[in-house]
Order: sequence, then C-alpha cells, then structure tokens
Amino acid sequence: MPADIEHYLQLAQDVSEDEQRAHSYEWQALVVENAPLRVNLNGHLVSAPEDFYDSLLERQIQPGRPIVQIIGEMLMRYSLGLPDWWYRARLQHILSTRG
Repeated sequence: MPADIEHYLQLAQDVSEDEQRAHSYEWQALVVENAPLRVNLNGHLVSAPEDFYDSLLERQIQPGRPIVQIIGEMLMRYSLGLPDWWYRARLQHILSTRG
C-alpha cells in the first residue's frame, strides 16, 4: 500500500559494492539455471519449477467457484509477485489434469 512506503523507506540501507557484486553473481547463477520461476525462500532467491505454488492453488479450488474469484483472492491474500495470467494458466492446467 502507498501508505506503507514511508515505513519501508525507514528500513532502507546502503548496499556496498561487494554486496552488489555478490548478488550479481547469485543472479547470474539463477539465469544459467533458466527455471520458470524465481522464489524468495527463507530470504534466499532460488529457482523453482512452474508447479511450485500448485499445492497452494489446489487448496483454493472448490466446485462451482469461479477461477476469477480464486485469482482475485490469491492476488489480494498473498504477495507472491505473480501476474494474474500466471494464476489463470496454472489453474487451468490443474483443472485439466484432474480426473
């Protein structure tokens, strides 16, 4: 939320050139892995498969519940940084593979 920006700006810290370089090396390693997702897991950016969040999405699926409602709730409830089209694609994949 825009009102939260001031709070987060107070937490800002300068990053040394060495830290910038270290993060750059870590990012380059992730780029080489060429995974579909990058996930912040316990404070560490790691590569992840495209189905990484599927179990979370599967819990939201209920008979008769519109996909658009699930997507809206996911965007509001979880701050994963994923676009709405990604949720739709994964939900459609999950639903198409069910019996």
